[in-house]
Amino acid sequence: MAQGQQGSGSPYSGYGLGEFVGSTPIAQTLMGGLGAAAVDPVSTVFANPASYPALHRTTFETGLGVRTSQLSNGTTERLGRRTEIMGLSLGLPFGKGRWGVALGVRPVSRVNYSLTETESIPGSSGVSTFTYTGDGGLNQAILGMGLVVSQQRDSLANGHRLSIGANVGYLFGRIETGRSAVFPSGQGFYASRITSTTLLRDPTADLGLQFQGDLRKRRTKDDEGLYFLAGVAAELPVSIRAERNEVANTFGFSSSGLEVPLDTSYSVSNLTGRVDLPLGLRAGFTVFNERWTVGAEYGQRDWTTLGVSDARFQPVGQLANSTSLRAGASYRPSNEVIGSIWKRTVYRAGLQLTNDYLKVGATQLQDRCITAGLSLPLMATTTRSRLNIGGAFGERGTVENGLIRERYFTLLLGITITPDVREGWFRKRRID
Repeated sequence: MAQGQQGSGSPYSGYGLGEFVGSTPIAQTLMGGLGAAAVDPVSTVFANPASYPALHRTTFETGLGVRTSQLSNGTTERLGRRTEIMGLSLGLPFGKGRWGVALGVRPVSRVNYSLTETESIPGSSGVSTFTYTGDGGLNQAILGMGLVVSQQRDSLANGHRLSIGANVGYLFGRIETGRSAVFPSGQGFYASRITSTTLLRDPTADLGLQFQGDLRKRRTKDDEGLYFLAGVAAELPVSIRAERNEVANTFGFSSSGLEVPLDTSYSVSNLTGRVDLPLGLRAGFTVFNERWTVGAEYGQRDWTTLGVSDARFQPVGQLANSTSLRAGASYRPSNEVIGSIWKRTVYRAGLQLTNDYLKVGATQLQDRCITAGLSLPLMATTTRSRLNIGGAFGERGTVENGLIRERYFTLLLGITITPDVREGWFRKRRID
């Protein structure tokens, strides 16, 4: 028996709802994916909608990841590469920092694989070929709002702030899978193929809360304060509408090698049902001052509780209780307006350890990843726009128990665009 992998995606994307992709803004991705206890004056942190009031400027963001993977089963290796847009977002501050609004579109999961397996036929020199393919994934459109419910500050910025927020999203996407078997001529078997398409779509909801306070208060204007930020965020359970179409047919080959349809042996159209997604929780704690930030976060989502209304909507493979631990840090030598470009640059690094939501062959997958990069200011000091660039190096899976180990490097590129500091987008103008 021999196996091969084509295409640029992970073979593990054929399980569950696909391979979940990092869709946080590049700035947070470079800090290990921190989100529950993260705020950024020029970045939209969808992971916790309570962060939106911290926006200082109208902010547009987008980014992409170029991922190079090395797949190995212990004896053979294969390289793959793919490029993905990591979403679009727009953040709008209102009420002089009392509330903020965010909207955007982001990828949630991706399915992209092509596996070929060959097997010799007993008593014959012929070989049968089995092919497994998958394509598609899930995306999410988001509209969210965050509100400061309690805030107290003195003239030196000592005090506290409590904010809450909510996202209303719309999850949508298509997952298409195919299986085919081709046998050599003269063996008495017809080639066959089964193609399945599942459509998923329905609203979703997220909630978040953040509290910021003082660890060391400023006594004079020359003092450097030290602050903390604690946050929790929840992806609420939701029942998603699902529709499935499946067809099984046989086919042959013409003298020129083209496929010739023979018969449709099985067909299901517009089968409807529900897929119940479980609760997801994240909690984090961050310590920061005007120049540096250090934070950690824990996340959990028990995918063993996923439910379906019909067994035909059950995802492929065994699901598991997914947990993650993230840690990240950032440092800026100066501030936004003083010093050279390198002193105004934000340097970032992070770490992420994940127990995946998938079990393959009774082995729960693990993903270990380190990140590093920087946020370069653009257009001198008249704007807060920046170029985010960095990378993520990680490893997922293992070569033990007949599995596949995936080592990857993702080049991360993102851009943040804000208006000139002398302009005020989405602000009501007054005429004297």
